[in-house]
Amino acid sequence: MSTDLLSFASFDALNLQRYPAKHAKDLQAWDAADSYLAGFLEKDAALVLLNDGFGALHAMAIQCGVAAVFHINDSWCSRHAIEHNTRADWIDYVDQSVTCAMVKLPKSLSMLEAQLLQLANGLVAPITIYFSGMQKHVSNGHLALIKKYCDDVEYLPTVRKARMYRACLRPSKEKLLPYSQQVSELGLVLQNVAGVFAEQKIDIGSRFFIEHFSQLPSVKTVADVGCGNGLLSLAYHRRHPDAALYLYDESKAAIESARLSFERNCPQAVVQIVHGDGLANVTQSFDLILINPPFHQQNTITTDIAVSMFTQAKRCMHADTELWVVANRHLDYQADLKKQFRRVSVMAQNAKFVILKVMR
Repeated sequence: MSTDLLSFASFDALNLQRYPAKHAKDLQAWDAADSYLAGFLEKDAALVLLNDGFGALHAMAIQCGVAAVFHINDSWCSRHAIEHNTRADWIDYVDQSVTCAMVKLPKSLSMLEAQLLQLANGLVAPITIYFSGMQKHVSNGHLALIKKYCDDVEYLPTVRKARMYRACLRPSKEKLLPYSQQVSELGLVLQNVAGVFAEQKIDIGSRFFIEHFSQLPSVKTVADVGCGNGLLSLAYHRRHPDAALYLYDESKAAIESARLSFERNCPQAVVQIVHGDGLANVTQSFDLILINPPFHQQNTITTDIAVSMFTQAKRCMHADTELWVVANRHLDYQADLKKQFRRVSVMAQNAKFVILKVMR
């Protein structure tokens, strides 16, 4: 039996779960790229996994007798899934001695570049590195970055629509600086870390939302869930500087971007910026909650994250709390919200986006 078939059978036996809990029954916690990579695991290796989505590779590494597993990963939700699925301690890669690396190619090219440099910065000698992703998500840009930082790049045969490259990653001391993005209408200069959403342009949904911020109430406490680079909170702070702001995102790049952007633009603001699964572990209530929900998890289109955010928000709302959501119209979040809330009102809309005000 071929290596990829053996790996698929083993993944089935591991009973891996996605996080947040899936709603679409056809979504699983691994794909053919995970299976292909798993065929190259070696016993006793000191391994770095980049972007292990839900722990499939880590779990398989344990079964194969890998000596040590370290992670480079932007996602808090991935970390939670990996810890749940493997029952193993999570160890961030911080320049430990390693012998091999495996990369699930991310959608963001800048994130891939930053992650490769993070790994290369800690190397004292070249290491073997494998890159894989589903064919429809792998671009010439990915290959160009691999060739930029690696030697001896080898293209391996595509298996079950999964691409694979094997190469040798060179040590490097190069680092990427945040991208400074002007928002002239607000007098802001955002500091966007590699891989953050809308890294080099203003998200048009956020821009549309901000155009209607005059409708938002002036309150004491505001939660910005899925805060990204902090643009919504910065815009609210411009209007209501006395409000206490609480920003949440599951992306490390988002959290670092928001932190740097507040330091650059509003260093005196009362703000807390938290890396985690939205409001999942938050016990306080807020007067106002802002959500611009994502509808992608890695390369998968899903509304699971948005629905989870709405459920979390409800727990943090008192009788007068207003939840405001901006979203793509075609996703029909109104139907999801009406299942949980009594009052859902359309406050503004255009051809692409809708702004919703929600109360308990």
